[in-house]
Amino acid sequence: MLWHIMKRELFEQMSSLRFAFAMFLTVFLMVVNALCHIDDYKRQQAEYARAVSESLAKLEQNSTNLYKLVLNGPGELHKKPSLLSFCAHGSENNLPKFASGKRAGWGRSPVIDEEPYNVSGIWRLKYGGFPPVKATDIFPTFLKIDWILIISNVLSFLALVLTFDAISGEVAHGTLRLTLSNSVARRTVLTAKFLSSFISLGTVFISGVLVNLLLLHLSGTLQLNAQEWNRIGGIFVVGLVYISVFIALGILISTLVSNASTSLVILLLIWVIWVILVPSMLGTIMGGLNRPSVRGDPNPAYFIRDGLLDRYKARGLDTEAPTRTYPPTPATLLWAEFLSEEAREGAKLNKTYLNAQTHQIQIAREFNRISPTAIAQYAIESLAGTGFQRHLNFLKNAERYADEFNNFLISADRADPDSPHVPFVREGMSDKPVSFESIPKFQDRVRLAKAFKGALLDLTLLLLFFTVLFAAANVSFQRKEI
Repeated sequence: MLWHIMKRELFEQMSSLRFAFAMFLTVFLMVVNALCHIDDYKRQQAEYARAVSESLAKLEQNSTNLYKLVLNGPGELHKKPSLLSFCAHGSENNLPKFASGKRAGWGRSPVIDEEPYNVSGIWRLKYGGFPPVKATDIFPTFLKIDWILIISNVLSFLALVLTFDAISGEVAHGTLRLTLSNSVARRTVLTAKFLSSFISLGTVFISGVLVNLLLLHLSGTLQLNAQEWNRIGGIFVVGLVYISVFIALGILISTLVSNASTSLVILLLIWVIWVILVPSMLGTIMGGLNRPSVRGDPNPAYFIRDGLLDRYKARGLDTEAPTRTYPPTPATLLWAEFLSEEAREGAKLNKTYLNAQTHQIQIAREFNRISPTAIAQYAIESLAGTGFQRHLNFLKNAERYADEFNNFLISADRADPDSPHVPFVREGMSDKPVSFESIPKFQDRVRLAKAFKGALLDLTLLLLFFTVLFAAANVSFQRKEI
């Protein structure tokens, strides 16, 4: 009986004007998405290649002297553009494309024996370029036609269009009374209506996806490995679950009212609130309530104000300059200790400053999860390797690389038998060239396990939305008088 009812519903839906409109609109938007992405991705790749090439050229110049690497480091660490950005643009234009690595600089040169001693803080990761918190970093944006826009806005709306009269329309026409007179269980009728709507809209979705991927493949833009195909599969599953939420919502409202037009008005109101208003309002409110506030400023003057320099002056820091002798003099060791602590405290301060900037975004994102639209966006962005969470993962990659680079500097210095082996002091480190090929290079990657882990919570929440709405629809239908 379930199969019989589902076949009838499926035939009616697929032969309707609504289905034809849904198919045309979805495929058209997927074609536009593919055509726009081709040029965008080529431009992004060209910019990324040029930026990486410039950074490597500077790194090679600095490799003529180990201490130049200590001072200047690897420079800027650039974020690799995602090949799957056509799935989720993720407000990438509003997020930094690199993490800045620069020397700390120095507020003033100390005077030792009436001569200024030229000293500079060593290189550290400074997360430069992180913008002020914007609403676009917090809630879904639909400035570009990507899969998120098509799934979140278009397919959710089409799901309501297909289901607003699923029950109320048949009640008004008397066909539901005739169906239930055949001793068929109400849950069977409800399940058949859900499955037929799901298959219809799923067919629309997969048709658009296939056309989109085919165009990208024929253009030569889409050259995916197994990991990226798995992520596309995950995005497709998230899209289907998200569509299911709105199908269940449409059926639920249709069971609660007797008039199809009333059902449509209610569903449109809920759609506007869920898809448009809630993410926007919560993002704006939370952005206003949680302003970043960090004492001090991540620059050398902070250390002078905070007493770090004064503490070391009290130990005689500015009474004797370091020397290139072995064993190292107490002054050389003291300067090494100071520069090391300055770099460590500077990195800690920068990290604290970054956390303060991102904290309000994280809070707003958590509140935004009362909207299935925001949940779907976060899941798809995680799988596509774009958006705010992807940027935080990129910064973690940069941190790991910074540690790897610093460890390499220490190892390279120890390999020089003529060096006093006192890290971070010019007179205490090797001044010989370093093989450019041996220097570790930054490689930004999106790991499959991390992408799926990041999407797991949001996929679970979408499934919970669907379960609650479909269960409520079933209870409502069981109690409805036909």
